[in-house]
This record gives sequence, structure tokens and C-alpha cells, in this order.
Amino acid sequence: MEQPRRIATFSELIDHQPVHAEVNGLDLVITRFDDKLSVLYGRCLHRGALMSDGHVSGDDLICGLHGWDYRLDSSVSAYNNSEVLHKFSAKIEDDGVWVDEAEINSYLEKHPNPLRGISTWGSMPTPTRKIPSPLPAISRSSPKTD
Repeated sequence: MEQPRRIATFSELIDHQPVHAEVNGLDLVITRFDDKLSVLYGRCLHRGALMSDGHVSGDDLICGLHGWDYRLDSSVSAYNNSEVLHKFSAKIEDDGVWVDEAEINSYLEKHPNPLRGISTWGSMPTPTRKIPSPLPAISRSSPKTD
């Protein structure tokens, strides 16, 4: 690796549970499966949902928004083989999960990240809109009659 960058602790990763990481504004999804590791581009190619909001089923990482699938080992969709998430070089060393920051920077040069800072689904930001106060209580007494 030209520029090693630690992005997680391997022993803290739960088997078959995707985890989000970000390097230089690029979303990644880290998935431990048994004693192996997968680090893929972290957004679904369908609608840009964070893949870390999805789940693992068998050998596939499933997008939590619409169910698109990508193989953990190859990053190729089993449903549509032309759909492929970029798979980044990664290694486990001294209990760390390491990627090559130079590879990520090269990827970003070729594929600028239009979704930088935009969350989807399970990682939505706190709403900033003021919630209106509740309506006044309605009187349950009988209407006045004159």
C-alpha cells in the first residue's frame, strides 16, 4: 500500500454486519465475513443509499432501501452482473483494517462524489424544521345556548 490508512479495528467488527467508514469524503462499507474482509464503495448504485444501512444475506450485501445485492467477495450484483460496486484493496494488520488512501484519492479523481455529506435512510440528519406546537385543547363542555 502506497498510503496506508486505518479505518476500523477488525476485532470490533461484528461478523456479517456492514459498517460505514469515510475517507476523504468517500463513503465506504466495511463488512467482516468470517475471517475475511470486504471494503466496497459505500453507496448503492441504484439510488445512492448508504450500504452500511443494509444487511448481509448469505454471501450478499443487500441495500436496505430497495434490496439491491452485491457479492461480498467480488462486489458484483448477483441479480445484474453489470452492476458492480468498486472493491478497494484492504488488509488486516495488527488488528487494524487498512485501505490505501492513494487508491481512494485516485478513485475520487475519476468518480467525484456527488453524494458527499448527503445521508439516506438510516443515517438521516436531525430535522431542522421547527415542529409546530400542538393545537389548543378542545373543550368538552356543552356548547353555550342563549
